[in-house]
Amino acid sequence: FATTALGAFYRACDGVLSPSPATDERLSALGIPADRIARWDRGVDLRHFDPALRTRGLLPGEISVLYTGRLTEEKGIDLLADAFLTARRRDPRLHLILAGGGPEEVRLRERLGEQATFLGWQFGEALARTYASADLFLFASSTDTFGQVILEAQASGLPVVAVDAGGPASLISHGKTGLLAPPDPDALAAGIASALLVGERLRRAGLAAAAARSWEGALDRLAAGYRLALVWGGEGGCARVAPPSATGPERAASVGR
Repeated sequence: FATTALGAFYRACDGVLSPSPATDERLSALGIPADRIARWDRGVDLRHFDPALRTRGLLPGEISVLYTGRLTEEKGIDLLADAFLTARRRDPRLHLILAGGGPEEVRLRERLGEQATFLGWQFGEALARTYASADLFLFASSTDTFGQVILEAQASGLPVVAVDAGGPASLISHGKTGLLAPPDPDALAAGIASALLVGERLRRAGLAAAAARSWEGALDRLAAGYRLALVWGGEGGCARVAPPSATGPERAASVGR
């Protein structure tokens, strides 16, 4: 029922703004015509997330593997823990840092013990410093339609290892701006080991990729999507602007996280 209702909602819109090619495919499966789907990816605040905020590292003498976000099943947190523990058996210098919270936190604390540090939710400068002071970013979600945290990690100068699915697969050029792996603990653990070997190269390329995704550019693309929605909703390609309280053909939906 939910899928049917979602498809009906999007089909009633003149245009749908999608954050990634993976989401395009999901929208097409719901019956949304390809010519009614426009791109709106996200940006990253390059003045906020900055490698210069790095101090001595989160844990001097250890290699800090960072995850930021919700500690929930749909974020692949069990896969992330499995991959980290597999990698740590090969390299005991690894230490997992989790910045976030959620219903799986208690269970993860029991499972990971002293091999992990839980920082709770962080915001603003504290979050930016945590990113910049880590050594590697690990992301195991297969459900994200975009993957904002990947941009934040790249902008902070971290090499990134992520699951080859959803939005992250379109944010990372495998072997160039990061490493992608199947949703498998051994594959992700191998990615961690590889990223540490070529970390400086991945770091530089990731910084360049993030620099091309400023919020200014993202908002320009959003405005272009709105202009397309006006054309889609107008008769004969004539854009019409409805007042905020009005209902009419000028409707656009945005999907993503």
